[in-house]
Amino acid sequence: MSFYEYNENIGEEYAEGFEIRKNYFDSEINFYAPSIKSYETEDFKNTKSDSFPPFSITGGSCSLKCEHCNAEILKSMAPALTPDELFERADVIHKSGGLGFLLSGGSNSKGIVDILPYIKTIKKIKSELNLKVIVHCGLITEEIADGLLEAGVDSAMLDIIGEEDTIRKIYHLNAEVKDYENSLKYLSDRKIPCSPHVVIGLKHGVIAGEFNAIDIISDYDISSLVLVGFMPMHNTKMENIIPPAAEEIGKVFLYARKKFIKTPVLLGCERPYGLSKFKIEELAVKAGLNGIAYPSEGIIPFSVKLGLKPKFSEVCCSLIFSESALQVIETGN
Repeated sequence: MSFYEYNENIGEEYAEGFEIRKNYFDSEINFYAPSIKSYETEDFKNTKSDSFPPFSITGGSCSLKCEHCNAEILKSMAPALTPDELFERADVIHKSGGLGFLLSGGSNSKGIVDILPYIKTIKKIKSELNLKVIVHCGLITEEIADGLLEAGVDSAMLDIIGEEDTIRKIYHLNAEVKDYENSLKYLSDRKIPCSPHVVIGLKHGVIAGEFNAIDIISDYDISSLVLVGFMPMHNTKMENIIPPAAEEIGKVFLYARKKFIKTPVLLGCERPYGLSKFKIEELAVKAGLNGIAYPSEGIIPFSVKLGLKPKFSEVCCSLIFSESALQVIETGN
């Protein structure tokens, strides 16, 4: 049982977003718990430790050492340092009845995750093992986009940053907003299923280019939009930075919902801890977002009280567009 008291009053500010999701998505709300980490609440848990794990093609190495991450995220990913090692890990998932995996890695000095040597292996995994394969890329070249198309990935994920000062100061990257837009364009032009991410509060806890990032994304055909909140991490230069207030994050949720009326918009894995986490998820539901990854205790029955129909999955939330049927959660209500 949650110690946080959710407020069932949607309020005038969020009413439009909530109605958009009810009108276009049949009141369904999806909850996700891939085996990227172990998860359990009173309402549901992930059942397999290897149903949808993350792999890094660079191990714990990243050239950028971004202010907010410092390659810490890579520590939670199993290494797949060669194409053969990737196939072996995928085969283990297949034999255990798993669903797929997330493939990522550290960036080089140009902000690129060097996925090209893995394209033929991904294609083989898709054809022989029939697993879901999601690739989280850095900046994307046309050559990489051609490779992802050839490989038949189920979704390509990439961060979109809407302010150049953030790119330089946080990512330590000599790139422009246009480079991120071009990455999205290369995927869209090839009709590769794409799930761009926007990190809210990435610029030292201040909301800077997030609204512009959403505007940029809205010009392209995407499969889903994933919003995440800046989460201070240990051993980074931003570990003591205070994230934006839940209400400020909620404004970004609402803006995105109104921009993407017919496209799924989700709250992804990362967001601040503490009481703020509960409030952020409450506002995500009220703003009409389509799903939440790793929901906090109590948010599922709260969504039921607001007239929504919860469903769940153990795959990455970005795949919401490809899931025609998710198991209904029994909440006991």
